[in-house]
Amino acid sequence: MTATTKIANPRDVAHNVMALINELNLQPTPQVYHVFYSYLTNEVPELSQLIKVLIRNTQELDEETVFRIYHKYLGTHAMQQHLNQGVEGLQAAVERVEEAVHSVMRDTEQFCTEFDTASQRLLLDDITLEDARTVSRSLSDTSNKARGCYGDFNGNLEEYHSEVRRVRTELEMVRRDAMTDTLTGIANRKNFDTSLRDAVTTTMESGAPLSLLMIDIDHFKDFNDNFGHRAGDGVLKAVARVLVSSTKGADTVARYGGEEFAVILPDTAKENAEKLANKLRENVANQRIINKKTGKDFGKLTVSIGLTAYHLGENILEFVDRADQALYLAKQEGRNACIVQ
Repeated sequence: MTATTKIANPRDVAHNVMALINELNLQPTPQVYHVFYSYLTNEVPELSQLIKVLIRNTQELDEETVFRIYHKYLGTHAMQQHLNQGVEGLQAAVERVEEAVHSVMRDTEQFCTEFDTASQRLLLDDITLEDARTVSRSLSDTSNKARGCYGDFNGNLEEYHSEVRRVRTELEMVRRDAMTDTLTGIANRKNFDTSLRDAVTTTMESGAPLSLLMIDIDHFKDFNDNFGHRAGDGVLKAVARVLVSSTKGADTVARYGGEEFAVILPDTAKENAEKLANKLRENVANQRIINKKTGKDFGKLTVSIGLTAYHLGENILEFVDRADQALYLAKQEGRNACIVQ
């Protein structure tokens, strides 16, 4: 599959992107997806050429390499350029639509003027048959001209709509990337803050329960010191995958910072949240971290979890601080534990 592949529509793009990611045995995080979307659509020619070369030697095309490519060609600076270009393109499209509308309005006004003039001539008592035929032919020519203008206008509108849809897709990618942790592919801190505010607002309005988990990887510094930061990145991604696969669609799994994660649980009472927390803890403990290239087994992981439920009317910072305090106690009491406050 190459960047020159002709793809009929966005659904085909998505299908081929996912097929290629699976073929290369990569995780379909938003950043990985965006890189291969850009590759297949030739959005950034330099990126497409680099990916083409790396695909020939797949042992060099791992997730870390893809992340570096993402940051170089599609990261914050590059995405800001795409955003600026997208806004400029959107403005240009709007200007062309406005000009097309003004042109049609001018043609319509001219047609109406000619039609009124012709009508007045046809109403004259002394109009001859030849004059009437001349007026009729003039009206027919004007009508055909107007019909042609309207046809061009409709065609241009479809072109403008396509451009607006393309820009909208690019802007959505910018928005999604800005809310996603680049390493793990889950929600970042900004996304967490926004999602938590929304969840608290909903709870205040409905009275439905809301719980929060703060999760920390045990002995993560020791793991980094013993095996290196690349292995540490693999641990962070592995824990993120477990958290996402163990929660439901309405929940928000976020990287809170460093080796700390958070899970927002709407419509979840403290008792059910505790069951889920222990499930997450057990699922992480059942994981073994293995280097894909060397086969080296880094052993097992554990996490500590602090859990709390929202008290109606309290400040969000108090809510988060209480979960953090519970997490601190879980670490103090020997780790690989869930403490509820």
